[in-house]
Amino acid sequence: MVEVITMKPVLFTIGGIKFYSYGLMVGLGYVLGARIAVSMARKKGINPDSLFDFFLLLFVAGVLGGRLLHVALNPAVYQDLRAVFDLRDGGLSIHGVLLGGLLAVILYCRVKKVRLGLLLDVVVPGVALGQSIGRWGCLFNGCCYGKLTGGDWGVLTRYAPGLRHPYPIYESIADLVLFALLIRLSRRLEFDGGLFAIYLAGYGTIRFVLEFFRDNYSFVLGLSQAQWVSVLLIGSGLACFAYLKHKAGIKNRTLS
Repeated sequence: MVEVITMKPVLFTIGGIKFYSYGLMVGLGYVLGARIAVSMARKKGINPDSLFDFFLLLFVAGVLGGRLLHVALNPAVYQDLRAVFDLRDGGLSIHGVLLGGLLAVILYCRVKKVRLGLLLDVVVPGVALGQSIGRWGCLFNGCCYGKLTGGDWGVLTRYAPGLRHPYPIYESIADLVLFALLIRLSRRLEFDGGLFAIYLAGYGTIRFVLEFFRDNYSFVLGLSQAQWVSVLLIGSGLACFAYLKHKAGIKNRTLS
């Protein structure tokens, strides 16, 4: 029997203080993602020093959105207010994180008079990288586990019995590929918002496909809630890209 035991909720302890793998990996993903966004900002002609308050707002809004949606979808897990604020064992919905982050970007752009599409394009490659790294926190924590493999291989989770598909690894690899694709396309796209639209469609596709390997309840027509949200992301991304490309083409013809 081949068992891959990767759970390690507490990564290490220093002076009696426990450092939880979920929080550390999510934090590492955010920091590295922010560094990518800083590099993207320079290439787009934005002074990175002006974005300090933006990154702070983005972090707070993302965590808040992710936690609120997770609580709303899993009310039985949170018996009291203390449990709601305890993030040591995970509990962030990625769709809530994205929604909270999007609202933060919209708010920042309205206040600072920054082009929305431009700032979204600056952020999304780092978001994909951050998701890739953050999923390792899910793996070490034992959450976001996959379905039973039905064989003698897989990973263990403390939340359910049996050997299971390493869903976090699957998504981490797919998110890393999406990150590389976004970086490559960032050098070619010439209209604001195009990269963001590709991210929406790309991540929606990743999540829709990989949900078949994740242990989730069926919602409607045999698909999970995350898959229906993914369908919305894919449709929105494709429609947004087509509209922005068409709009940019009209603008270019007008200028010429």
